[in-house]
Amino acid sequence: MSRYSLPPLLAEFLNGRGNHLRIFKSGPAGQAVAADALLRSGHNVVLIAPGASEYREIIALLRLFSGDDLSLPVWDRRWVTLGTHRPELPEAGGWSGRMATLHAMVHGSRPKGLLLTADNLLPFWPGVDTVRNSFTALARGEELLLDQMLEQLVSWGYRRRKVVSEPGEMAVRGDILDIFAPGYTQPLRLDFFGDTLESIRLFDAASQRSRQELEEITLLPVTPTPMTGSRPDQARAWWRELRSTGEMGALDEQGLCSALDAEEPWFLPGLYSKKAVALEEFFPSDAVFVLSSAENLRQRVEDAGEAWRGFVERRQRDAQQRWPLVSLCRGTDSARNAWIGRRQLVFEDLTLGVEKNGLDLVEARYSDFSDLFWRPDQAQRPWAALVEALREWTHQQGQTVLCFRTDRSRAKFLSLLEGETLDIALEYQPERNGLFALTAPLTKGFELPWLRMRLLGEDVIQPRRESRVRVRDKRFQGLDRYDGLLEGDLLVHRDYGLARFGGLQPLRTGEVENDYLLLQFDAEDKLYLPVDRINLVQRFKGPEGTSPALDKLGGTRWAKTTARVRKALEKIAHELVEMYAVRRVTKGFAYGEPGEMYHEFESGFGFDATPDQEKAVREVFTDMARPEPMDRLVCGDVGFGKTEVALRAAFRAVEEGRQVALLCPTTVLAEQHYQTFKKRMDPFGVNIGLLSRFVPPKRQKTVVAAASRGEIDVLIGTHRLLSKDVDLPNLGLMILDEEQRFGVKHKERLKHFRKHIDVLTLTATPIPRTLQLSLSGLRGLSVIETPPQDRKPVQTALVERDEAQLAEALKLELDRGGQVFWVHNRVQGLERVAEFVQKLAPEARVGMAHGQLPERALEDVMHRFWHKELDVLVATAIIESGLDFPNVNTLIVDQAQMFGLGQLYQLRGRVGRSERQAYAYFVVSSLEALPETSKRRLRIILDMDYLGAGFRVAMEDLRLRGAGNILGEVQSGNIAKVGLDLFLEMLEEEVRRVRGEERPVRTEPELGFAFKAHIPGEYVPDAKERLGYYRALSSAADDAARKEIEAELRDRFGAIPESVRNFLSVLELKELLATLQVQRADLYPGRAVISWGEEVTVVTPEHLIRWVAQRPESAKLLPPGRLEVRWASPQPDTALGLEYLRNELQSLATEFTEPETVRTEAE
Repeated sequence: MSRYSLPPLLAEFLNGRGNHLRIFKSGPAGQAVAADALLRSGHNVVLIAPGASEYREIIALLRLFSGDDLSLPVWDRRWVTLGTHRPELPEAGGWSGRMATLHAMVHGSRPKGLLLTADNLLPFWPGVDTVRNSFTALARGEELLLDQMLEQLVSWGYRRRKVVSEPGEMAVRGDILDIFAPGYTQPLRLDFFGDTLESIRLFDAASQRSRQELEEITLLPVTPTPMTGSRPDQARAWWRELRSTGEMGALDEQGLCSALDAEEPWFLPGLYSKKAVALEEFFPSDAVFVLSSAENLRQRVEDAGEAWRGFVERRQRDAQQRWPLVSLCRGTDSARNAWIGRRQLVFEDLTLGVEKNGLDLVEARYSDFSDLFWRPDQAQRPWAALVEALREWTHQQGQTVLCFRTDRSRAKFLSLLEGETLDIALEYQPERNGLFALTAPLTKGFELPWLRMRLLGEDVIQPRRESRVRVRDKRFQGLDRYDGLLEGDLLVHRDYGLARFGGLQPLRTGEVENDYLLLQFDAEDKLYLPVDRINLVQRFKGPEGTSPALDKLGGTRWAKTTARVRKALEKIAHELVEMYAVRRVTKGFAYGEPGEMYHEFESGFGFDATPDQEKAVREVFTDMARPEPMDRLVCGDVGFGKTEVALRAAFRAVEEGRQVALLCPTTVLAEQHYQTFKKRMDPFGVNIGLLSRFVPPKRQKTVVAAASRGEIDVLIGTHRLLSKDVDLPNLGLMILDEEQRFGVKHKERLKHFRKHIDVLTLTATPIPRTLQLSLSGLRGLSVIETPPQDRKPVQTALVERDEAQLAEALKLELDRGGQVFWVHNRVQGLERVAEFVQKLAPEARVGMAHGQLPERALEDVMHRFWHKELDVLVATAIIESGLDFPNVNTLIVDQAQMFGLGQLYQLRGRVGRSERQAYAYFVVSSLEALPETSKRRLRIILDMDYLGAGFRVAMEDLRLRGAGNILGEVQSGNIAKVGLDLFLEMLEEEVRRVRGEERPVRTEPELGFAFKAHIPGEYVPDAKERLGYYRALSSAADDAARKEIEAELRDRFGAIPESVRNFLSVLELKELLATLQVQRADLYPGRAVISWGEEVTVVTPEHLIRWVAQRPESAKLLPPGRLEVRWASPQPDTALGLEYLRNELQSLATEFTEPETVRTEAE
């Protein structure tokens, strides 16, 4: 891609103005655009990514933007890369790519872009002169001695093989030399005629067929320590020096010399040469540094330092080799200085201070189809939703780029679009708007509003197939996702309860090492869980800020806890099933077409309704016209016009002779709504009533009496409306404003109304449980995202607790006649906070509000603040719901890290309700001391300070805290005891049971085996990624889904190793064993012993005996209740042996009887 229309500040930096520019609210796509624009401006660029996941996303985007031809050698490309650099002994697979990149940095064309991960800055690298002089250029027609060349290649680390398929391999067949050299995507075939190099061709490693003729090539070492010239002698001298200083022992030196004598050229650069250098020696002196997630780079460098220290300790412990750490890598402080004194483009995730002194490049991220298409109707008809969006994007200003992994997947997608008359370009044209379909390794999606560009990978534009839910014993779903899963996080084990995650640990049993999840329970109990049983654990999601007690292995508390929760859920399940069953069959009031009076009322709005408002009104009216009762949620940012939707729905109901109840969580909000409704509806003779503590008791009696006679058309109030003395005989519509603020008792009363009447719920940022129910299609959902005209976004800043800065913020607001909300998270200490505020603003009138005040006192304070008798209100989060204070345009949230994401968003919605510029300050004690989840929450809220982001914040809240549920508060004891996910699973199981939908129970078999079955760290280096693949493979719906993941592994990481093939075979076997309700299977070379528990419903003893009798040579029964299966001769390949076993047991699975409970004890 080329030619970006960049913001002026960034364009000036590209033109050489300034040495330091900070970028905020951006992400991988913005980083890639900026870095590539720098390169196109003639600058050398070094882009440093924190780790493997950021690196992969950025490299995919750079390849898309740069248009690099990947068929060219690495040194002829504009961008070169250095992926993760783990502490390990060198091997050709890893160092082949590194040597190509180093060669490109020394000999390649300029300007050059280098993308690397932060861990590359720690280790020492081969000297620049070593790289400069270690290459051989060959051209067709050149004369050379093949034997001499082979000798050099061996000293460069190449190994002779029969067939070449991996980097660093070579094969000689007569006059033909095949070699897989660094820098080329395919191996090379050199054809000699005598001593003349007659032809050079690229060939395909899989088919071994030639692909392309070349005129010249460059051959490089595949080791960082080539054994040519005087380098071996210099290495021996270096080792002698290290021994003489005591940094290495005599045996250590002897071991290294022996490897050198054996001509094994595989040493770490700093151990091989005293002249090894830091990586920045290869950086151009005028390079501009682009720092991705700058605040994370320091930690990643520290982590890399720890990894190198651990590597040295393991070498000494396991191999008795004492190597000096200072020779292998440098200190972390030195590594962090790599970019000091250079021009820098710094991308920051979290920024302190009001004056950010930089540039916002807002970036939206899409992980999957549901991020773009979240409505239930879109989820039900995904293809139609996508086609409609593509049509819309075709006519928009800007570009939408669809990215496909291969030409084949692109062609398949485009074939599905035939007949849709969409104009889609297959090559990028920078000046063209509209749709593009390109081949690029991008899987996720990004939107850059400042560039008017949308980039969508296959994960986003192709909805995932709904996977068949695996029915397990106790309906335990297992871990749901791994992004951000850190050591120390709380997990729930199905059988043992609450534990802390101790990381993914390799563990050796006998001669075999496999991966295990370490779970740390109470009293320092530890459980190592095999990765094939990963579905036995799930993330614990409970109330924020709580620290639940860990369970003890072998204890009884967990079993008692789950039993109590299950009993409590029985009642809820019955109510839930009954409520929705009743709503389906209840005949509600079906409204006709609106009359003339409604259209006159509609024209009195005074503003042009936004498209979102009009759409919401249409959807509400469609629901009201149906015979069954409405249940719709209107989600919209504060002040975006939800009340107008409620007004029109209420007027529509009144017009048909129905009464309306509007329920508010606070008295002030009720009075505000009362005044709004009265102002709009009085001219039409609509009788509005108010019930709250502001209304005198005598007046309340009058209103209640009038309502019971049907004389009140719209009754507005707090939970007073739910009192037993309030009767609305013609009630047709109930409007709930911020329903989540009501207590459990009031919600019970609301359940009664929901069965029979239309219900309209208004909320800005639904709490997760409300949102989950909406998205599941059980309720209608309307979203208002269009801001009203002249509304300005709230300027948001993250600040530390600096008195001078906070005093200035207060002064700025009070000097312009405005008011301030100062929010603190705890009632305790609120008085001290009020004193602190009074000290900062001595002239201000400061009031205090919190939920523990007597109700009348709280109302009095809010009333005084509303009538501008107070300047600053120091309060708890009690102010977050729905109140309208147009004169309050500064918000200060003290200890912001203690609030949930939805709370922070709604608190910010309290300001900016007028045409004045509003400010929100989120105050933290120390940014560095914040836990990662708090940082992420603040990062999201700071990134989303544009208008209309409320619903997206709720989606992020869903990701951050997990999905919720409509039943019971998140703070309820049951959820706190077992975690939200297990609570929901247990509820779903109860609902199925009540409905009579019980299914055959599948077991979670325990497998014992003594062979390698795991994803090796050298194959997938990032532990979080390995964890993700373990989960994806373990929970795959069927064999086809596993094959898709296997293909992805092969595509991203290369040929599948034997240990991964074994793991896949184990999972396939386990799937069958679960169907057979097997409890345990022990796998040995050439045989397997299978055990059942006491209660089995799918295999009878009679069928098992008959099945064994048909296989006297390979199967027999063992007491008690065990089956032994042998295969004729032990398969040389473990995976083939497991396949044989699976095929044998498949025949047993086909002989299932009708389900009946039996005991399977061999007699």
